[in-house]
Amino acid sequence: MKQLLNYELKKIKKQLRVDQSYKVEIPADQKFGHYSTNLALQAAKHLKKNPLIIAEQIIKLLKQNRVINKYFKIRIAGAGFVNFLLKQQGFQTITSQILTYKKQYFTNRKLENKKILVEYGHPNPFKSFHVGHLRTLIIGECLARILENAGANIIRVNYQGDVGLHIAKFFYGYKQNPKSPKSLEQKVDYLADCYVIGSKAFQENPKARQKIQKLNKKIYQMHPEIKKDWLEKRQWSLDKFNQIFKRLNTKFDKHYFESEMHESGLKLCQKAYKKGILIKDRGCLIFKGEKYGLNNRVFVNKYGIPTYEGKELALAYREFTDFGQIDKAIHVVANEQINFFKVTFLVQKLLDERLFDDKQYHLSFGIVNLQGIKISSREGNIVQGESIINEAKKEIKKLLKSRKESLNQKKSEQISETVAVGAVKYSFLKVSPIKDIAFDLKQSVKMTGQSGPYLMYSYTRATNILRKAEHKDTINPEFSNYKFNAWEKKLIFTVSQLPDMLETIQKNYQLSVLAEYTYDLANNFSGFYDNCPVLNQDHMDNRKIRIALVKIFQLAMGKCLDLMGIKKLIQM
Repeated sequence: MKQLLNYELKKIKKQLRVDQSYKVEIPADQKFGHYSTNLALQAAKHLKKNPLIIAEQIIKLLKQNRVINKYFKIRIAGAGFVNFLLKQQGFQTITSQILTYKKQYFTNRKLENKKILVEYGHPNPFKSFHVGHLRTLIIGECLARILENAGANIIRVNYQGDVGLHIAKFFYGYKQNPKSPKSLEQKVDYLADCYVIGSKAFQENPKARQKIQKLNKKIYQMHPEIKKDWLEKRQWSLDKFNQIFKRLNTKFDKHYFESEMHESGLKLCQKAYKKGILIKDRGCLIFKGEKYGLNNRVFVNKYGIPTYEGKELALAYREFTDFGQIDKAIHVVANEQINFFKVTFLVQKLLDERLFDDKQYHLSFGIVNLQGIKISSREGNIVQGESIINEAKKEIKKLLKSRKESLNQKKSEQISETVAVGAVKYSFLKVSPIKDIAFDLKQSVKMTGQSGPYLMYSYTRATNILRKAEHKDTINPEFSNYKFNAWEKKLIFTVSQLPDMLETIQKNYQLSVLAEYTYDLANNFSGFYDNCPVLNQDHMDNRKIRIALVKIFQLAMGKCLDLMGIKKLIQM
């Protein structure tokens, strides 16, 4: 309906001969209307007329349109806003369209033929998968799904640091504490323990620091003394990471590694030096960012090794050439790397403007703080990402055990795992990426309020209502003589907002808007369900229409859960 209004208002804007942009928005209080436009106010600036007079002119032109008249009551409000209130026929048409197009109603083709690379994940082998990695995975996967829903060809990539000082610290710890663990869990715990030993020695022992720096050189050279162990232990980490990716319902098209970027990164830095983009300073190649209002950054250190910045140049070229022409590359990386990306994006542009200019975006995110939960860490104050899901799972299992109806062990395990992952994902997504999260375990697993389990249960409840209904009841009913009540209208209108809301997120990447909308949708369904009996044998006409409304809710909620990467359950 919003698209229909926009289409007609664009024609009226042309008739008025004004260039000013305008908005069609949803008023906070729907008693003023379901949609509102400021076109008259914007046009008044250009035409130098009273906006109320222009608003009346707009309404007169709109009323000449039979379709607009059929679907909307039109009013002037305030200083010249034009408000639109949906008529019964409008609600009927929305419901019929959703039942006809089903999930396709919530998709669009705005990004069709666009190739967008989303880089996220970034867990480093030889170290633990921490809570920051968990957040980037959740954000990155949700963003990828929303852009795919708009028709984009999405390439999911993961960049992992498998060389560098942290690997040298591991090898130092490994040499001090050689073991042969058996299970995968024992292996990754052992890797973390060795890293802690090396990290502590690097900080406290000058001799150990020298040994670790020598080990670091050998790692970059892939010295025979190192290579076999490096390959074996790296695979331990990768096996664990793949296990976590599967658990979180994400899958990558390409895994890049820092070790692959050393040689090409060095060549690109030399090229940037020859072009005058980088300069020599005390044996290093650096970028003088200060003349651009940015940080100065080292791209090649005094040992001739490209830094993370230097290797980023190589990664960017790989990302922009391995898959054909890329329209956009979105990097989902923590806030602390904002300045890093400002510098590397600029250097890449200076090296190859055609390839990189205005095609990269850093979607930054804040830290995760834990509320009312103590989780042990193997690396000082680094909280392991999986431990948050495991703690949520324990809480879900307690809730399942407290129920009257008993579940077999297999079903209990499946439900508790799915709900725990959904609970954590929603808790992370409901906060704008740029903000820090105060993760509250107890709140995240509650079956009421703004939580993943509450949303998942609303879908399950709707699915069970539809399962109980007869097959013929789910067929598109006749609405012409039916008058929707306030609860029904609210549910229909909320469902209808999903396509427009997704289109906005495609542009601004504000994933928390989807999470907030999904909560509102579940609340409106709850109000509808409590106030409008659905499976009522005494009123078969009402029954069929209300079952249809349950169906459009189920379709919308199912789409929202899918986009957030939350699995749906038919039993909870």
